[in-house]
Amino acid sequence: MRLIKSGILLLVLALALAGCGNEPLETLGKRSSKWVNEPTIVTTTTIPVTVPLVAPADDLIWFNDEIGTASPDPESVVALVFARREGDRFIQASRAEIATALPGIGFPSRFPPLAEYVTSQLVIENSGEIADDPSAAFGIWTAEPYTRSRSVGQMIVLRVSRDIQTAAEILLPDADLSCSRFSDGTSDTCDVEEIGGRTTWILRNSTGTTLIFFDESYRYEMFGRPFAPAEALRQTVASMAPLGVESTG
Repeated sequence: MRLIKSGILLLVLALALAGCGNEPLETLGKRSSKWVNEPTIVTTTTIPVTVPLVAPADDLIWFNDEIGTASPDPESVVALVFARREGDRFIQASRAEIATALPGIGFPSRFPPLAEYVTSQLVIENSGEIADDPSAAFGIWTAEPYTRSRSVGQMIVLRVSRDIQTAAEILLPDADLSCSRFSDGTSDTCDVEEIGGRTTWILRNSTGTTLIFFDESYRYEMFGRPFAPAEALRQTVASMAPLGVESTG
């Protein structure tokens, strides 16, 4: 009896498959191929973008340029600036006044892109004479000057001194160009590099980086706070040009 039932069941299945057509199993593989596909891999191409470390200083706002009208006579300019003194040796002065009072003084033509404002001072002794060390000072700000603390808003400080003796010494064949000339014990590291054709001393500590170099009889000390990239400071030093009303381009 069991054999008869099995035979009947096989006969029913055969008839059912025959009713589906000549090739009842031909679509089985096709259906599965629709369910399982090769994965689609999405690829993207990243184009590297180089952000310049320095930019032309054309758009810098000189905070003191409207202070006074410069005379072509250096002594007259110094007297004019000294007359506005309010106790501090560092007296606010315009770019034109400083360029007249200190003939041949230079200033960078490029700065880190965050730089927006420049403050400028002549340094004058109680005698009414320009001081030698420093003679002028410039502050490079990322925000309107004196609206934020210097540690936050002031990116770079550039001090310029009249140092004829040392400027002559470093040109001698046996001149001491080692870090010992300027390292005062407060620096963690010191290197000497050639930047913009000038021997440059680079001193670093936790407060920032100072680059010291000479041009003619002037000694320049550029201090950059930690948020000013070291390579940007190098490029800023390399961009030195004569200071003038239109000299920052």
